[in-house]
Amino acid sequence: MRVLRWLFGLGVLAALVALAIPLVWIFTYHDPALPADARAIIVLSGDNVPGGLGPETEARVDRGVALWKAGAAPVLMLSGALWDANGENQSSQMVSRAVAEGVDPFAIRLDPDSRSTLQNALFTSHVLARDLGGDLNAPVILVTHRWHLPRAWASFRWAGFTDMTLVAADAQGAVITPEDLGYEMLKWPFNILRGGAAAIMRAYGAPERDWVWFLP
Repeated sequence: MRVLRWLFGLGVLAALVALAIPLVWIFTYHDPALPADARAIIVLSGDNVPGGLGPETEARVDRGVALWKAGAAPVLMLSGALWDANGENQSSQMVSRAVAEGVDPFAIRLDPDSRSTLQNALFTSHVLARDLGGDLNAPVILVTHRWHLPRAWASFRWAGFTDMTLVAADAQGAVITPEDLGYEMLKWPFNILRGGAAAIMRAYGAPERDWVWFLP
């Protein structure tokens, strides 16, 4: 019984910490100063709706496009792979939106395979290898919503990125739903467990194909 109480208390503590992390970011976020030498703007997909992009993903793409147009970085990296009811890949819809808003198609890099934030980070590191000269220490700009920024940062740090400027797609003061916070609260412990297991396997020389499957 004592062990059960201890485990329950530990679970409650973990849940509170997982809730506190996005809350701190939501209420303290302000647009950062952008690095003068950023090599890429990385936009993470969010929601998806049948036949098109959801408002979260649209907002993220729009913020990434605005940054690209302002000259924040020469490359716009779009990462996401949800499929809608018509069988269309979300990443292709992100590209269409970016191009329609004036982004040079040759400036776009695409990850059409990731199905989680950890995979966003891992697959983006592969796609951007040439643009970053194989150096994940190169400065990049990471775009997602405020409540998702800390978990996105942790995921990209896990994948090897070290110099990230975090930019929110939603304006300060924008409404954050309980569903958003609840989703993050659940995702944090799963990310830690999955990312930790993958890191251990990688450290012992296991090829990526042996552990990438449990990252979605």
